[in-house]
Amino acid sequence: MNHFNLKKICFFLVLIMVTGGSVFSQGYNTTNWKFSNPKQFGFTVLDVDYFDNNNALAVGSNGGIAKTVDGGRNWTYGVYTYLNPAGFKVTANFTDVHYITSTIAYAVGSLGVMAKTTDGGATWSFVNTPLLPNLKTSMPAGFWMQIKVI
Repeated sequence: MNHFNLKKICFFLVLIMVTGGSVFSQGYNTTNWKFSNPKQFGFTVLDVDYFDNNNALAVGSNGGIAKTVDGGRNWTYGVYTYLNPAGFKVTANFTDVHYITSTIAYAVGSLGVMAKTTDGGATWSFVNTPLLPNLKTSMPAGFWMQIKVI
């Protein structure tokens, strides 16, 4: 029994060291960030990714995508819609967003939707994936590990 507990403790220590190190290696400091714009977006934020101290993207329910270029003081946001395989205009619940470069980012979500920006989040385009026709949810970790700049 002690051997099993020791393995669990070692696993969690390694996990903390690996994830903690990646946070500090990002090269930007968000310790002074604070919620400074209490206006509601109109959607529930499910993920945020920061490119640097000023640029961030937020995604969430009801197709919501938001962008800031001034460290969160001001946000622009809107609803992303796309045509599903049946030809209907729908919104997705975005669950994950990641910057690839300062201008390229991807957002993934429910029912296999993937969106891409090439202008830092000002506009978004639909990315056709093999998950969409089968209405499978895009898994954040899976898309991040396999993605290449498209």
